[in-house]
Amino acid sequence: MNKLQTALERALPIVAAAYGEQFGVNVVLSGTDAYTDGETIYLPLLNAMSDLREVLFGYLAHEAAHVRSSDFNTLKKCKSPMEKSCTNLIEDIRIERLIQEVFPGTQFTLNAMWSYIVEQGMSPPATPEDNEATKLFQYLLHRLRSEVLHRDASTPLAESSQRVVEQTFPVGFFVRLDGLLGKHLDNLTCSDDCLKLARAILKALKDAEEEERQQQQNQEQQQQSSDSSQGDQSQQAGGSGGSGDGESQPQPGKADSSNGGDANQGTGDSQQSSADSDGNGNQAQDTGSGNQSSSAQGASDSSGDQGQPQGGNGASLHERLINETNLPEDAVGQLREQLADQAREDNDGERVAIDTSSVGSDARNHGDTSSLKTGILASSTIRSRLLGLLQAQTRQKQWLHTRGKRVDGKRLARLPTGDSRVFIQREEMQRPDTAVHVLLDCSGSMNRIQEVANQATVSLALAVSTIPKCDIAASMFPGIGGEVSPILHRGQPVRAGLGRFAVCSSGSTPLAEAMLYAARELVASKRQRKVLIIITDGAPNNGGAVRYLNDLVAGHVDTYAIGIGSTAVSQYFEKWSVINDVKELQKALFTIAGQFLDLH
Repeated sequence: MNKLQTALERALPIVAAAYGEQFGVNVVLSGTDAYTDGETIYLPLLNAMSDLREVLFGYLAHEAAHVRSSDFNTLKKCKSPMEKSCTNLIEDIRIERLIQEVFPGTQFTLNAMWSYIVEQGMSPPATPEDNEATKLFQYLLHRLRSEVLHRDASTPLAESSQRVVEQTFPVGFFVRLDGLLGKHLDNLTCSDDCLKLARAILKALKDAEEEERQQQQNQEQQQQSSDSSQGDQSQQAGGSGGSGDGESQPQPGKADSSNGGDANQGTGDSQQSSADSDGNGNQAQDTGSGNQSSSAQGASDSSGDQGQPQGGNGASLHERLINETNLPEDAVGQLREQLADQAREDNDGERVAIDTSSVGSDARNHGDTSSLKTGILASSTIRSRLLGLLQAQTRQKQWLHTRGKRVDGKRLARLPTGDSRVFIQREEMQRPDTAVHVLLDCSGSMNRIQEVANQATVSLALAVSTIPKCDIAASMFPGIGGEVSPILHRGQPVRAGLGRFAVCSSGSTPLAEAMLYAARELVASKRQRKVLIIITDGAPNNGGAVRYLNDLVAGHVDTYAIGIGSTAVSQYFEKWSVINDVKELQKALFTIAGQFLDLH
């Protein structure tokens, strides 16, 4: 395989079309957009493919996984922003793992996509400055991508995030979280399962928080009981001492059991602290911006200053997470925006839209070839002239040599003079194998000239198919269902399906989609030279897309255009000619065939 063919094979439209076909999804190259509507994936056209091609194909695999496996109504069932973010996170893990199992090659492009996201800082680790919801989200994201999808870029971020969340959430939560992930991650069968797991994780936090609160209350009760017991013992000891040295007298700040009004004086600070807590014995600092709330795990601050609950309303940690709206932006969403911005710069705002999946069923064989008679007769003359030229040029150079198998009888007289150069040597001209694809326009604007276009196509097919080291394929656009339909597949006999060339005019002119299909078909051929011949009136649906594909195949495919009754082809193609009636058909076809066969 030569380098040019390899380069064309790796071009974005070719790979996007192949991926779409392989994944069973519809892919549209939209010029500047990157998104999916649940049925179709829209990809931007990027010039800097050397840097971003694997990233873009990873994005395509990610979105294809959503289209194949996600229920887009699930997120509508979420009851809070945090629940929605966690559900989407778990769903991303589920669908990426699933598509990697079905299409193992996607692991490499998905890894490339995620590594790029991390390198660009689109998904940082959790930090102490983050609010509690962000800490938990970033921890779950990097932990699951590292442990489940084996995204190496997330491993150090998961470790860093873990150190942060361990200082924020109750220990019991992590025990419950490990149990939930171990039980459910391998059994997620649909998007709703991801929602259920997200809700279970948030409930696990609530349960762990309640458990810790209960433990703290039990400890406080035990401490109060112990303090009361020690106080009774002290009173008994003081009463029996009676020495008058003042040791048994109440001290400032101490509770006197004989004075009911002062009995709680010594616990006033503790009660105030409890009132200011978040409801589970933890203290939270109010930052005013909602970006940070620090929740201790039952451990008191050595300075005794634990601050106020976030928001100042005494909400629990679970409640704060549920009500948090300042959550991280979806990393794939950030990538989508960056790709779209890059595409806008590359395309300078020109509208380009190519549906890579617009290939329909084969053209029907109508059987009636009477309208093709002129084209069939013309093909015979063209074929004879081409074969004659080929034969004449196959052995262009001939000379005499001292060795060989064939003797030139006219030169035998040289032998007595000592000149032994009487053997004929010829240089065999090595012509490259050639693959030809003809695209036939049968849009509504071709109505009056469709018969001439049909005759041109059948003439080329019959003529080229008999030339050594050449084969041909032909397609019509629009075809069945308004898409591109093959008329003749490469390697098929032409005469057996002549009735398929008698096409009728209708519909629009999806020339860009037809050119993409032809380029894909030519890339699949093992022939060295690739030739594309377009027969049209030259008015495509999307001129920008046609120009884009012209630039794409330049240097890889020799493109020729035959304008039927119109010079519009000159606006899109460098090599073109125009015919107005059947009489000019033979000359035009012979000229084009001679060019790609190097006969002129």
